[in-house]
Amino acid sequence: MQKLWLLTILPLFLSFVRDWKYFYPFNDRSYVLAIEESRSKQAEERVCTVRFFRHDSGSQTTLWEQDLAIQYGRETKQTDFNGDGFSDFLILKGTAARGSNELYYLFLADPKAKTLTRVKGFEDLPNASYNPKYQVVITYSFAGKNYYSIYRINKANQLIQVGNSFEDSFNSDENVLDTKIAAALRKHHTGKKKPL
Repeated sequence: MQKLWLLTILPLFLSFVRDWKYFYPFNDRSYVLAIEESRSKQAEERVCTVRFFRHDSGSQTTLWEQDLAIQYGRETKQTDFNGDGFSDFLILKGTAARGSNELYYLFLADPKAKTLTRVKGFEDLPNASYNPKYQVVITYSFAGKNYYSIYRINKANQLIQVGNSFEDSFNSDENVLDTKIAAALRKHHTGKKKPL
């Protein structure tokens, strides 16, 4: 009888058990970013629950929770994307163009306020990197032709495109790219941001 009860309850129990991977975005390990193993939803879209919480003395407070579409795994990296000197948190959404274009969700980290704030739309930017000289986000899209795009993250943590995308007809020559970035910033009167 006990075996029958266990066989009935065990699958139900396992359906509630979640496999989480934990990250600590700040030196203070009481703040945790947890990513659940992905599961299939409508149209076989893989979804992960991402939860940012604080725990201390046996209690836990959820600061925010979001479901994010993630192709596979729970790969992350930390890089400064707003020039404040602190590493921000990126979660791999997936790849496009047969794996050539990597797409990440970006969460800006503020270690003083102990916050992680999502920059919506960043997950649509292929191969994004931060250019500290001009304080802009640069993307490089592999397609039939390869294109650069330039973005700024404003004070409301929104992406603003600077100028139009332009074709990489110069074989990614750093000097030509530097000139094109400077020209786009001058043309759109955005110049160099003031230090934070």
